[in-house]
Amino acid sequence: MWVERHGPGWRIREQLGDRKLTIESGYPTKTAAKAAMTRMRADRMRGEYIDPRAGRIPLSAWIDAWWPSYASTLKPTTQRTEDSRVRNHIRPLLGDLSLDEVDALAVQQFVSRLAAGKWPGGRKLSPKTIRNSHAILHKLLDAAVAQRYLRVNPAGSTGLPRVRRQEMRFLTTPEIGRLLAATPEHWKPLVTLLVATGLRYGEATALRVGRVDVLAGRLEVLEAMHDGIGGVPIFTDPKSERSRRTVTFPPAVGHALAPLLVGKDRDDMVFTDLDGVRPVTRNFRQRVWPRILDEAGLGRVRLHDLRHTHVAHLISAGRPLTAISRRMGHASIAVTSDVYGHLLTEVDEGIMAAVAGMLPAPPDGGIVGEMTPEQTGEGRTTPAQITR
Repeated sequence: MWVERHGPGWRIREQLGDRKLTIESGYPTKTAAKAAMTRMRADRMRGEYIDPRAGRIPLSAWIDAWWPSYASTLKPTTQRTEDSRVRNHIRPLLGDLSLDEVDALAVQQFVSRLAAGKWPGGRKLSPKTIRNSHAILHKLLDAAVAQRYLRVNPAGSTGLPRVRRQEMRFLTTPEIGRLLAATPEHWKPLVTLLVATGLRYGEATALRVGRVDVLAGRLEVLEAMHDGIGGVPIFTDPKSERSRRTVTFPPAVGHALAPLLVGKDRDDMVFTDLDGVRPVTRNFRQRVWPRILDEAGLGRVRLHDLRHTHVAHLISAGRPLTAISRRMGHASIAVTSDVYGHLLTEVDEGIMAAVAGMLPAPPDGGIVGEMTPEQTGEGRTTPAQITR
């Protein structure tokens, strides 16, 4: 590696085989070029060298190079969502910049423009959508760092809008009764199962006959169903490793499911569309479910709220959070605690009563920890009373 004059300035050159390559040019003085060359040599010695030419790759070209292999690892629904955000958010706003131009300021401006509706779609995006698009950009730039195209990820310190937790709807026992009463007979077993087991909708619709034991009152969750392109169902692994689980159910659920298993092979679907052949289509979620809610007079209730309802009733019954976490197939108990921890107040009060029952009763039937008259000074004349 050496420096040499190039036009009005200086450049850094290097011999690679029988070729002489320009590493970087445009230095105003020989001293500046030598200083840069020294830093490059030191970075190479430490294994931290970043070729300055790599950062000149346009972000759009880097997306073309890296994104297909990454996207192939995603579930179909996730892939469609993330592809859409790359196509509609990242490419239009940042795609023409080179990697080294995508600095912390550019990323912050990207977030601000999405929030202000200054992107081709023209509408202000929700904090959650902005965070999701930023997360994809972060992955893209992380991969560029791993490839040694960038030294650091400029998206690592971005200020992001705060997401307000979406309010969960928990159905009461009477509301569950109204829901089931309003559900058409063909769909009643599916809705009953969702309420009684807390399965995710995609887990329930992916159930196969051989994975349900109505006599033992249990089922196996081994896959999930998602809508593919054009509504064609796609079957994938469950959400996490702990989502592969066995879930028990009461006799009422077994009674509802039993007729659906008769005359079917082990690999046949438990739940089907109205034709009795096709897997459940998105028509149920988009058209049938809203009609059921209207008939029951329940307002807006998402199918996923049936899962929340199931957990709420288990917590209300005092069931341990660890058991609930396993039943729900959460990745960890921390997920269960984070989502449903605010429902534990009543359970805590029950724990207090149980702990109080462990302790010996205080003398004269008083309350444990209650101060005696001698301790409170009750019955004694106080300095204030003397002055009065």
